Amino acid sequence: MSLFARIKTFIGNLRLRERMLFIYIAGGILPILLLDIYTYQNTRSVLIQKAKESEMDGLNMIADSMSESMSVISDISKQMYFDEKIEHIAFHQYENYSEILADYRDYDTISDYLKYYYHEISSITLYLNNDTISNNEYFVHVDQEIAEKPWYQNTLDLDGKPYWSYSYDSLKRKDSLRMSRLLYTKDMEPVGVLAITMQYKRTELPVQERTQDTYLVYDDTVVLHRNENNRDTDEMILLLKQIKDDTYSGKVRFQGEDTCLLSTVRVKPDYSDDYYTLVSVCPYEEIAGSAARSALGSLVPQLVCVAFGLGIILAFSNQFSARVNTFRLQMHKAATGDFNITEDIGGEDEITDLYRDLKVMIDSIQELMNNVIKERVQKEQVNARQKEVEFKMLASQINPHFLYNTLETIRMQARIHNQPDIEELAKMLAKIMRRNIQVSNTLQPLKSELKLVEYYLKIQDYRFHDRIHYSIETEGDISSLKVMPLLIQPFVENAFVHGLEAKESGGEIVIRVEVRSHLWITVSDNGCGMSMEKLDEVRKALNDFDNLDRTHIGICNVNQRIKLQYGENYGVEFESKTGVGTKVSIKLPVLTSEIE
Repeated sequence: MSLFARIKTFIGNLRLRERMLFIYIAGGILPILLLDIYTYQNTRSVLIQKAKESEMDGLNMIADSMSESMSVISDISKQMYFDEKIEHIAFHQYENYSEILADYRDYDTISDYLKYYYHEISSITLYLNNDTISNNEYFVHVDQEIAEKPWYQNTLDLDGKPYWSYSYDSLKRKDSLRMSRLLYTKDMEPVGVLAITMQYKRTELPVQERTQDTYLVYDDTVVLHRNENNRDTDEMILLLKQIKDDTYSGKVRFQGEDTCLLSTVRVKPDYSDDYYTLVSVCPYEEIAGSAARSALGSLVPQLVCVAFGLGIILAFSNQFSARVNTFRLQMHKAATGDFNITEDIGGEDEITDLYRDLKVMIDSIQELMNNVIKERVQKEQVNARQKEVEFKMLASQINPHFLYNTLETIRMQARIHNQPDIEELAKMLAKIMRRNIQVSNTLQPLKSELKLVEYYLKIQDYRFHDRIHYSIETEGDISSLKVMPLLIQPFVENAFVHGLEAKESGGEIVIRVEVRSHLWITVSDNGCGMSMEKLDEVRKALNDFDNLDRTHIGICNVNQRIKLQYGENYGVEFESKTGVGTKVSIKLPVLTSEIE
């Protein structure tokens, strides 16, 4: 059978709805999609090329600015050739400082250049072989250290031609471009070396302001400026040494990274063999992704038209096969466990008979499932009751009231044996335990909470003796005020455990209550305090209720209770300094009864 016959048979076996869709897809959608793919690829290629050109344009703008500044520096160096005042200072043997100062003041050419070209030039220095001059910002005597510097030797070797290099400003910690050249008299006698340094902002700022990773490299060996510090530049420098053209743009892969677009522009000063290279590195996927998004945007109208036409065809074909699709969808719902299907699909044909049989089958399945669920629920209820009984039996075995009664027995035995300290300790511990047993969500008198804290402090006083002292101070009438239970004690315990236990003497903890427009309760200690990193960790943990650890659960619980009860304007604040101590401030509303 020929291919044409097979296609004809295939189309003939299709249902009417499927045949309509096949014709629309084969005759309409496929040609449009092929055209869209071609348009997409072509547009994407054009946009990628535009992105490459844009990257090169950005580097060329920086290069043009550098060349302009280099031309200014080169022109100034030419104008300072055969300067008689410079030659006088270079060769005159000075006998005293006042004579030197007079010649320095008389020569104002350098200062004039610096004032006029302050945007381009940061310094102009003349290095002279005259032992009788004094060094200042413009004139420097060439000693052995300067004479041995590579840039100075290279300048002399060029015999008057400009030598471009770079200088490092240790105060600003910046690299700047520098041109140096040997000056001669009209009789070709060496005068000295002129060094002109470009403002580092002329080259650094344009590099820093670029969004892509950009570098300024000297002679393909030293990176002078860069706007990122994460990339290792050694392999990049090796690639630069392989590039012979003054401008280059292409894809490279180095340091195991994804493919990048490497763009370079070399800036060559006039009459110099040295050069500077501007380098841009951009992930190629970033450029390609941006181009792809733009290309897809241009295809949206065509895709909308295709979708609109497809919608019309689907609507027309669905009208023909609506009852069949309804039956199929209802059966699919039943297969996935959704038995809430339509009661009737209409009509009296074979599809209706099949649908009624499906409905009878679903009703039978639902009845069976309901019986199974009912039996399972009854079984779960029996298990739940059994676990509840087991839990109550376990709870009755560990009764906290037994511990309280035991402490009361210890207290009575201490009284009988005339042990007042033990009696007092047992009494205070029993009161603390009784409060913890009876704790509820209702507000408690503030005085009662302070009394509970005082019991705790007295117990600690028995433990630490004179190592730690405490005081409880109040300002204002607190007799009728109420607060949430167990609000202060966690911070007092925290002060002992994390701040005061390590102190051998002089420990102090102060609890202060102030009634103003709000109720402020502060717990201050002079313990070891916390570093800024630890303090930031505690402050962050105060509001991180989803990731509590055992270290902060007590104080975070108090802060959470306050905010849930009274709102975000209230809560706990921490202040601390290493070696000074810690201060906890609790901000509460002034309440005399339960809030509504």
